[in-house]
Amino acid sequence: MYEQEKIRKKKLIKIKLLGINPYPSKIYKTNYNIKKILINKKKIIKNNINLSINGRILSIRNMSKSSFIDIKDYTDNKIQLFYNIKNINKKLINKEYYILLFKKYLDIGDIIWINGKLFLTKVKEYTILINKIKLLSKCIYPIPNIKIKKNKIYKKFKNKEKRYRMRYIDLLLNKKVKKNFLIRSLIIKYLRNFLNKLNLIEVDTPILQNIPGGANAKPFITYHNKFKKYLYLRISNELYLKRLIVGGFKGVYEFSRNFRNESIDKNHNPEFTILEFYISYKNYIWMMKLIEKLLKYICKKTFNKYKIKINNNIIDFSKKIKKIKLFNIIKKYTNLNINENTSLKELIKKSKKLKINIKENENTKEKIIDNIFNKYCKKKIKKPLFIIDYPKYMSPLAKSKIKNKKLTERFELYINGKEIANAYTELNDPYDQFKRFKKQNKKFIDKDFIKSLKIGMPPTVGIGIGIDRLIALFTNNNNIQEIILFPQMK
Repeated sequence: MYEQEKIRKKKLIKIKLLGINPYPSKIYKTNYNIKKILINKKKIIKNNINLSINGRILSIRNMSKSSFIDIKDYTDNKIQLFYNIKNINKKLINKEYYILLFKKYLDIGDIIWINGKLFLTKVKEYTILINKIKLLSKCIYPIPNIKIKKNKIYKKFKNKEKRYRMRYIDLLLNKKVKKNFLIRSLIIKYLRNFLNKLNLIEVDTPILQNIPGGANAKPFITYHNKFKKYLYLRISNELYLKRLIVGGFKGVYEFSRNFRNESIDKNHNPEFTILEFYISYKNYIWMMKLIEKLLKYICKKTFNKYKIKINNNIIDFSKKIKKIKLFNIIKKYTNLNINENTSLKELIKKSKKLKINIKENENTKEKIIDNIFNKYCKKKIKKPLFIIDYPKYMSPLAKSKIKNKKLTERFELYINGKEIANAYTELNDPYDQFKRFKKQNKKFIDKDFIKSLKIGMPPTVGIGIGIDRLIALFTNNNNIQEIILFPQMK
């Protein structure tokens, strides 16, 4: 690569010496994009329309007095260009065009603007006969050489580490990757539309926090020079959104960038996006019905259908989502008979029979049950499923059930072996909440949040939806790094 870069740098110097600006700021107007040309090709030829387009060079084939160039533009379509001295008006033949095309100062990767007429070659390929050409940006670092035939790429840019580190090249060369991120943008747009129709208010909450609350996770720590104190990058925005419900908003939502100083794998990135929204005077039963409508809505809007194919499974979002109790699904896949009253000692004993490795910092009921579920149950869930009736010790922010105070009004949505959403009727008893915080984490207790609950929070339901996992689901990707533009790398 270094040798090629040196050669291109020399070309850049020579181009500048000839008085050609390889990075002009002037706007060269276009009247078509390549996709539009290919759709209207017959009409363009019939009406002899003069075309002006820009794009990036994919290949160059130079001959004595003519050149064939393939370019692509932002629509991810490509078209062939043809240049021949005989077909060019002599007034347009000047030193710039001659040098650029016939002395090979153009390279694969260069961005150009061209003006010309469309015609059909003898081999039936629609091609633009170049009348004018301008270099808009010289490519110095050579992009990987790819082979394209009939809009199909045969020599692909496949190495995952290189793809994630150089996403700009990945997007240029891999059409499916760019499509994934266009789908991501659409889904976020439709989620926003759905929530706006419910008259929820979009808000922003602090990323730098005095106390990392709302979840049990290891935070990133930073230091504020002026205040002379340590701050934490948020692990969750939940407690701030609930403060806003206390403040009188009917419902709020936020697309939140959260940060957790933990592992990196197919399902986790230290920096991730979550959608959380809270609605007053509703509960978790109501939220289940709403989520069914939401999934149905975004699937239809994005793909114009209610079904998507995930590996070999067809998921139909028009169907009602089934529910199952947490301890029932554990029994189903492990034959383990446990419930909210099972002691820690008994849980440890039973988990050892299932060959669950219990680490010293995981010697708690919630961690053991979580490990059992993750190892034996989670991957078996293919169709959308609501897991309900989580024990109180696993749900420190959820309201207890009326008939059984040891269980909570909480559900998690699983699809294709992954947790997509977590929701519950919010605990609004300040004294109960303080006790649970103290039991969960004595180091970080958000006393200001407890104060807000003392003001009085109306009955409220809240949900967190993992955006990265949701997009991975809808784009049929098992690795969230595929749908995070710049994932964290070692």
